[in-house]
Amino acid sequence: MENVSSFIIGQSILIIGGLIGIYVKISLKLKELEIRVNMVEKQDDQIYKKLDHILAEINKMAIALQNKQDRD
Repeated sequence: MENVSSFIIGQSILIIGGLIGIYVKISLKLKELEIRVNMVEKQDDQIYKKLDHILAEINKMAIALQNKQDRD
């Protein structure tokens, strides 16, 4: 009877340890993923700012060209 109870206790400890290990690995992977997503979002923001600047410059050039055509 003692062997059975010690076996069950040992298995319980192994299962709990395994579950804790899985939880830690998943938490770590989620944290890494969150960091990567934040980095990509920052890069996207920089790209969008550059594109907005380019679009603003194109609009200025288009207005200047239209004003020049109106003068002629």
